[in-house]
Amino acid sequence: MKIEDQKFAERVLKHLLIGSQIDGLKFGINSSTTLLYFTNYNRKDDGDFVLNIETNWTVYPEACDTYPSSEGKVPFNTEEQHFKHIWDIRRQKVVNVQLDTVSPHLIISLESGRILFVNGYDPNYECWQLGDPFGGVDWLLVATPGGDIAIWCPSEFE
Repeated sequence: MKIEDQKFAERVLKHLLIGSQIDGLKFGINSSTTLLYFTNYNRKDDGDFVLNIETNWTVYPEACDTYPSSEGKVPFNTEEQHFKHIWDIRRQKVVNVQLDTVSPHLIISLESGRILFVNGYDPNYECWQLGDPFGGVDWLLVATPGGDIAIWCPSEFE
């Protein structure tokens, strides 16, 4: 992942997620898919986004010095454990968002100090997507196969 892509993606992620909270959860067709709904009640436009996770993820009790470098190194959680993680962080506001420097591992910091970590590297598959829940492509970020990031946003966003 190019450093300029990482920095731009982080600006977009911060714009979209800081101040929002996890307001919903949907488990996908199998245990490897989870959808998290983020809502920012202080915004009239662009206030709802869905994080579609198709890889391993976890919640850490606090920030780490280093995060897992690949899917296999992310602690395994059952669906019940994933549900408990989300239950514990529901309605907590996002205070920071960052990507790892090598791959687009998604690191979302919450007001409690907990960290939602989503693996961002797979050689063959997309790991996560964040976008408009109503199918618009004004805002869309995708952790692409091979550890890169793709970004779609309005042309006026800088």
